[in-house]
Amino acid sequence: MHRLAAALLIALAVGGAVRAQTPDRPPLPELLQRAGAANPRGAPDLAGLDASPTRDQQLPFFRAVMAAPLDAPYRTGVLGDSFRGAAGSPHELIGLAGALSGARLSRPADSGMAAIEAKLRAAPDPLAAGLAWMASTKAGAGWVPVLPDHARLPNPLRYELARVLAAMSQSHQFLRRAFERFPPGVTPELLRRQAFEGRLSPFETPDYRQLLPLVEREAVLAGMLDLVGAVERLQGFVRKEAALPSVAWSLQTPFGWIVVDTTGRNNRHPLKDPLLVLDVGGDDDYEFLAKGDTHTISVLVDHGGNDRYATAAPGADPSSATLGYGILWDTEGDDRYQGTRQAQASALFGAALLVDGGGSNRFVASSHSQAHAIGGVAVLVSAGGGDDVFTAQTYSQATGGPRGVAVLVDTGGDDRYTLNNLPLVRPSPQLPDRNTSMGQGAGYGMRGLFFDGRSTAGGIGLLLDLAGNDRYEAQVFAQGVGYHEGLGMLLDDGGDDRFETAWYGMGAGVHYAAGILLKRGVGNDVYRSTHEMVLGTGNDLSVGVFVDEAGDDEYAVGQLSLGVAHANSTGIFVDAAGNDRYTVTSATCRALGAAYLHEWGNPREALPNLGLFMDLGGVDSYPSHCARAANDKLWAGPRAWPTLDLRSEAAAGADGEWPLPFALRLLTRPTTPAAAQ
Repeated sequence: MHRLAAALLIALAVGGAVRAQTPDRPPLPELLQRAGAANPRGAPDLAGLDASPTRDQQLPFFRAVMAAPLDAPYRTGVLGDSFRGAAGSPHELIGLAGALSGARLSRPADSGMAAIEAKLRAAPDPLAAGLAWMASTKAGAGWVPVLPDHARLPNPLRYELARVLAAMSQSHQFLRRAFERFPPGVTPELLRRQAFEGRLSPFETPDYRQLLPLVEREAVLAGMLDLVGAVERLQGFVRKEAALPSVAWSLQTPFGWIVVDTTGRNNRHPLKDPLLVLDVGGDDDYEFLAKGDTHTISVLVDHGGNDRYATAAPGADPSSATLGYGILWDTEGDDRYQGTRQAQASALFGAALLVDGGGSNRFVASSHSQAHAIGGVAVLVSAGGGDDVFTAQTYSQATGGPRGVAVLVDTGGDDRYTLNNLPLVRPSPQLPDRNTSMGQGAGYGMRGLFFDGRSTAGGIGLLLDLAGNDRYEAQVFAQGVGYHEGLGMLLDDGGDDRFETAWYGMGAGVHYAAGILLKRGVGNDVYRSTHEMVLGTGNDLSVGVFVDEAGDDEYAVGQLSLGVAHANSTGIFVDAAGNDRYTVTSATCRALGAAYLHEWGNPREALPNLGLFMDLGGVDSYPSHCARAANDKLWAGPRAWPTLDLRSEAAAGADGEWPLPFALRLLTRPTTPAAAQ
């Protein structure tokens, strides 16, 4: 669990230790001096965050980014590498996501299983022993299962299935503890209506916003870690077992269906409330019917074949969870996932995991899907290097809502991430003809200011794509964006990539929030925005950070972009190398290192506002009407009040040949004790 400790240390690290020193005219100190920056760590004024009624809901990593924006590229890079190192273990991925949520818990994959294993091995029938917990519950009182004999379902498969079922009993107890403080009347239907549809009556009770502090996060995480550890072992057993027995068996239990099929047939599985499904071989077709309100745990493992997963109702597929746990693990093949709302790794007060182990896959949903979390954690990992397609409309593709952490990891291939404009299901306030995307690495909260005063701090969303020539398309709020005390991050490693969005994205923070887009490695990339507030831009006491490490890149924006701070924020844009081309359609060139206030004549004139633009290599092309910017030049941002030297107008830009002024990876490597002497 060393990566968990590393993630927490990153959030608390001292910023000065990670900034690389440059030998000749370092641009960052000179830029800060030229801009007239008040804070060497680039932080906006944090008094509002400290005084927020949701201060206790703000996640530690978010607070660390807000306190030291100039350290954000290092922190994000190291965090991304922690997830890269854990990509082969869903158990470790869930643990890292839990650490980001503030649940500090180290729990090995076999935690608490020694006593359970001893009991199973001592029992005449391990399967009966694994199911015994159900009969001891209120829902299972008097239930007596009819089980297949050992000839029909022999060991060791029988034992491995029993082990997962016994782990479920442990996880079920953690769930009860996690939500034991909830008042009567809390149902999945109510939570989905309030949190996903936004249909709340003023001062409604129960109210999902008021439930967030009542969740025992450590209990949620502990139960999910135990369950994932057991499923990880089952998946490993199935993969390694040379000759599984041919079994076709199903059982309805008080907690859902058990279905086991190792025959290799092409099956069609219509499933309602699956508890444990294991299918080995064949091209299978799954249809998931609406879940019952009391169904809290689902596990599905499919090994082999090109499979299709279709969801008929919100929250029905096994990788989604409301007040519970959901796991869907497909080991290989070219698979298709079709969902509506709350599908494909979506957690609403709970934990959700979707693992696809290989092939070129297609994920389609509408909203709150493809790694989305509120009041819990959600992880989607697609491994194997295939070319994947992710398509949705809103609140999808690594979106962390209130008290939620959502992570999407794709390990390779030429992938495409799309948050469509049609159908128009959630018109944005900025552009009513565009959807509010809120995805592709987004963290968001709820501003109760415009409703009944009950606000929520935002969560954390991280989209991590490790290789390939990828394409990202979205509308408003996307691609490393934070909204209202939330943090969104998009980290793409290598390849020639293309990013397109309209407004608020590509490393943008809005209303006390932070957004980061980090593109590492060499790649000739294209970044296009039809409107404004992208590419290292903060608005309203927020932080926006953008870094592209290398390659010949193209940037096309409207206005208020490319290292711009608006309304007492911090905006940082860095292109570290390559021959780049910049296009700005704003006639007044409100871009390229600038700081603005919405209006003057109020106390905000004395608060920090810092916009920095840096292009650190190559021969670059700038718009002719942007007179400040040019090759091999340092410039100060425009000032409405040049004689006052206001902190609210601190901005500067630089173009020249300098090393990147901060690290994007760990500076040291592990050493043996002998080498360290």
